[in-house]
Amino acid sequence: MKIIDRQGRLFGKLSVIDLLVIAIVVVLAAAFYLKRNVKEHTSPTTPTTSITYEVKIPGVREELVEQFTVGDAVYDQDNDSGNAIGTITEIRVEPYVLNATLTDGSYTTAEVEGRSDVYLTLEGSGLISGGRYYVNRTYEINANSYRYIYTKYVKCECVITEILS
Repeated sequence: MKIIDRQGRLFGKLSVIDLLVIAIVVVLAAAFYLKRNVKEHTSPTTPTTSITYEVKIPGVREELVEQFTVGDAVYDQDNDSGNAIGTITEIRVEPYVLNATLTDGSYTTAEVEGRSDVYLTLEGSGLISGGRYYVNRTYEINANSYRYIYTKYVKCECVITEILS
């Protein structure tokens, strides 16, 4: 049995031209579906807004606290796009406090000398879609998520504590 017979039918049942028409219709249907169901946060026509959020960097040595400066761009180590995830708009420093266990088994809090908790307020451009926040359209931020961030002088681990807008 030949694959294509004298009338141009595939296995004697389906014309090659019919097969090409069916393939074109399937491709057009898939393109139409993808165009209509594109994710809003990746669409270039969706307008962006300003997103402000706060990160906490616990236990920073006193020498490094001075390296954070308002106006510095902040990047994520794991985000390979190379775009900043925000700009520092405010810096707040609080004492670094740890829970300590006493010899009698009770707990107390103790301030650690030479260390501080640094809170950075970051502002970036992005969009809000379905209750989710995307900085630079693709970098999703969530409260209570840990990130490795860096500025031009400091590289550290932080936790996103709050999304302000």
